[in-house]
Amino acid sequence: MIIYCGLRHFYIRHFNPPQADAYYILTHNREIWDCSPGLPIKTKAVLQLDRPVLTIPITLSDFASYAEDWHAFALHYTDELEIEYPHSWYLRFKERAIFEQFITDYNDKMQRENEGGIWGAGQSKLVAKLAAHNCTGYDRIVPPGHTKSFLSQLPLHRLPLPELETLEKLGIKTIGELGNIPPMELSSQFGQKTADILHKLGNGEDLVSFHPHQTQEFRWSLDCITLDGFLRPLASHELKSYLQQGMEKLAATLKDQHKVAGQIKIEAHLAQGTYFEKTRQLKQATDDPKVIHRIAESLVPEDFFTQVDVVISKLEASPLAQLTMFWEPQAPRVMDDDLKNYAQVGVKVPRRERLLMLWEECFA
Repeated sequence: MIIYCGLRHFYIRHFNPPQADAYYILTHNREIWDCSPGLPIKTKAVLQLDRPVLTIPITLSDFASYAEDWHAFALHYTDELEIEYPHSWYLRFKERAIFEQFITDYNDKMQRENEGGIWGAGQSKLVAKLAAHNCTGYDRIVPPGHTKSFLSQLPLHRLPLPELETLEKLGIKTIGELGNIPPMELSSQFGQKTADILHKLGNGEDLVSFHPHQTQEFRWSLDCITLDGFLRPLASHELKSYLQQGMEKLAATLKDQHKVAGQIKIEAHLAQGTYFEKTRQLKQATDDPKVIHRIAESLVPEDFFTQVDVVISKLEASPLAQLTMFWEPQAPRVMDDDLKNYAQVGVKVPRRERLLMLWEECFA
């Protein structure tokens, strides 16, 4: 089951307005992506507003860091996450119980943080997104067996299709009706390539299959001045026990994700207010906690620290994970060398003898 998650007014919430007494419309690639709450941007009527309306283009990557907490939250439930935009992402679940627990916790998190959001679930990314935008409550869960009936209830204009006007003139009113038309009939009107695309969309199939986001790095952080018993910068020798525990956690994370790391980096804020950074490239990628700890410890300078971060990156699939994709259980068999001692080679049993053997097996 795939879940689509989206946050409402995500960009406005994290946008730094140039002036406070104005409404804002935020655009990306000349399309509206967000607007100030309460601003009716879809109406054609001329409104008398108490503030000016400013249209400002934004770069989506500038908002990526604000979504990291939501992605990290989702990764506690599944490691299969695909990011669509900073404000929206997809998750894939294999276990029904974990899937249901995520929905409950996701709603609770939105309520605690006073965040508006939507979600929907279905057999594909398309069905999940349509359910999120068109249903409420647990109707947003569309079981695979109900996909066809769900699509037959949705107006065709819920799909942003360039061919929408032509399709409606042909009498196609719902997404489900579009899926019922054979591609050969659509190809005469739109061409074979477009017909195949329309047929897939009409059946709730994804044009681009689910592709999990690959984590690029893992990080361990220690805020030294908030530690119980210290509440002050730590000297390098005081950091050692914390560093060892942190590297064991990072190594455990690598093993859980079937990854090995090829680079280790130390980022440190020193007591005198300066910033320190040092990186080591590994000759061989590893998930060994002793190796990771030894290298991280060698990168730490002799100084006092207010904060220390260890980042492991250049992640690769572990050798074990690479090999298991080729492992297949095989039925036990007698080796050829052993077989020669028990089998007659080159002897053909006459037909009469075979019939007598079958007769004996059946009636003996």
